[in-house]
Amino acid sequence: MSAIIALSACAYGRLGESEQELTKRFGSPALKGNEITLTQGKIVEFGSKLTFRQGDWTIECAIIDGRCARIVYSHPGDWSEDQFTTVLSGNSQGAGWTDISKEMTKKLAREWRRTDAAIAVWHMGTGMIVTNPAYDRAKQKAEARAKADSAQIPKI
Repeated sequence: MSAIIALSACAYGRLGESEQELTKRFGSPALKGNEITLTQGKIVEFGSKLTFRQGDWTIECAIIDGRCARIVYSHPGDWSEDQFTTVLSGNSQGAGWTDISKEMTKKLAREWRRTDAAIAVWHMGTGMIVTNPAYDRAKQKAEARAKADSAQIPKI
């Protein structure tokens, strides 16, 4: 029960928050870095990443255009239905989530979609990733830029 209460306190409403809001909520990040994608044989940066620790939970936030656009929750052990509900409701931003998981795989993997195309995916052993469409757009833009750069003919 205390894990559910602790998660309730730390998981509420983070997609869309700024770095300042996240730091106010969690304190200083345990790690700061860059959000990257691997494309065209290169590492391409397209945002920043903040990693926070709350008890046995690790919370990684990808910051795109000044706002949290992707968040990864992980902790050792199984997830309860209350934990799923808490993370999803905390990241609803006023929209509803629909569980689109396949019944056959619910013990290993689950997926939810929001009406604005945000997604949440949970995999046993790795945690839950909640992604706003802004994250995917920024990643695709960075990959397209890298592809265009790699197509340039060198001036010899």
